[in-house]
Amino acid sequence: MSKDATRQFSWRSFVSVLTAASFIGMVFTGIVLFIVPPGRIANWTGWTFLALTKHQWIALHDWVSIVFIIASAFHLYLNWKAFVSYFKSRITRAFALRAEWALALALFVAIFVGIVVDVVPFSTLMAWNESIKHGWESPKQQAPIPHAELLTLTELAEKVPDVDIETMLKNIREHGIEVESADVVLGTLAESSNMTPVRLYNIALGQSGGSGRRAGGHAGGAGYGGGGGGGASRGFGQMTLSQYCQQTGLDVNTAIEKLNKEGFRAEADMTIRMIADSVGAHPSEIRGILDSSQH
Repeated sequence: MSKDATRQFSWRSFVSVLTAASFIGMVFTGIVLFIVPPGRIANWTGWTFLALTKHQWIALHDWVSIVFIIASAFHLYLNWKAFVSYFKSRITRAFALRAEWALALALFVAIFVGIVVDVVPFSTLMAWNESIKHGWESPKQQAPIPHAELLTLTELAEKVPDVDIETMLKNIREHGIEVESADVVLGTLAESSNMTPVRLYNIALGQSGGSGRRAGGHAGGAGYGGGGGGGASRGFGQMTLSQYCQQTGLDVNTAIEKLNKEGFRAEADMTIRMIADSVGAHPSEIRGILDSSQH
């Protein structure tokens, strides 16, 4: 029998490999979560990446992070003597200030302060993150109201103009989807019917457009990189106020005055999303105010 076969199990090797593997997994899932669309888009369109939904990526990231923390703790325990030596003088072997860990501590403090103060490059990274997430939004991907998939059909019918609950139920049943009660949650019914909430919503409204079968890859026409069917499109929220006014024939100064009266902070070069965020509103509210100013 070979020495490899008789060698005892090495906990140090196991912990080292587990720490490295969980670190790689944590980094990869962190990158995915950095680029995923907001929940209101991901849940509504049934967004997936590598066959996993946003909630599954969050759960995977959390668990991999937990494994990394535990593995790191054991790794530190197994290498405690070596770790403590970093805080000792090479000459006297007594605890002393060393440039290596002092620099590491200084770097950590600098990062913490930079994030709190919101200066470049920390602010640039977060702005980039917001730009990526908001870049997923387009009119076709937006729910009639945020998180509409959490509403029952009755609640949804009350909030959607010109569509009554009986018509919605009739349209759904004509597509062979069984609905026992109008109090069923839209997202739950969509999942049990193997389709995305946006697809079921279109069916309920009598609209046949929009892909929506759940499958591996990019469900609901909302995979990585943009809107369904025809590639990425510039969403309403990403338009500047000036661009939207030019598109709709509205005077930009009138629009700014109207929005300021409603409590928003608005400038011509600000995006609709930025204006909405100034008071914690949804971009659809901006559209409603601007459209009303044209009548």
